[in-house]
Amino acid sequence: PPLPSKTPNSTCQVCFDEKSSKYFRPIFNHNCLQVQRTICDTCIYRHIQQAFQEMCTDDVRCPELECNSKYAYDTIKNILISNRDKNLFERYDRFINLHLLEQMDEFIWCSNPKCQMGQLNDGGELNNIVTCTHCHKKTCFKHKITWHTGLTCEEYDLRINNDLRASLRWLNQNTKTCPNCPFQIEKNDGCDHMTCIKCKYEFCWSCLADYDRIRREGNHRHHPNCKHYAAYNKH
Repeated sequence: PPLPSKTPNSTCQVCFDEKSSKYFRPIFNHNCLQVQRTICDTCIYRHIQQAFQEMCTDDVRCPELECNSKYAYDTIKNILISNRDKNLFERYDRFINLHLLEQMDEFIWCSNPKCQMGQLNDGGELNNIVTCTHCHKKTCFKHKITWHTGLTCEEYDLRINNDLRASLRWLNQNTKTCPNCPFQIEKNDGCDHMTCIKCKYEFCWSCLADYDRIRREGNHRHHPNCKHYAAYNKH
């Protein structure tokens, strides 16, 4: 009897292992633009793992060289389930469902960066303190931040506005915009001969005059109201 034909092998372009064609199944991604798969199933799975390392995403792309199509939900599900990674699939599935809920006005993400969970706030804006059902941290529904303990939302807004005004006052008193570029420069101490750390332009802090001209032509190149101004003397 004739010998059974041997399944041809292929070399994965990621791990460079030679494997039989059963490790290059096309079923994972029907939208793939690559005519012949060059990345093995194992490396495709690792690609998903890497994409979800920090947090899940709904924008995982096919790593094949001739393709960049977006993996559909069912594609990712097939990859994870076929590799028996139930935990990662459940995390991904939960993420997708939460993003669908995110379209609703009552939805809020937990402000705890380690949590990555969200929920519906039944009270809406009438209930500004939302306790996460997963990690139990409190989030402000109005400001979408960790709950500002000891302050109502109105008191928090007032403090933020006061802090902003104080910051603007300090900036006006202690910083100036470089006359040559939009970089903000802070003057701590020392003389009024300033050099912009971004564009290296030299100028007078008091009147913003070009220090190159002052150096060449004298202090009459300061603005007349500047404390460093000296009238031009022809003699």
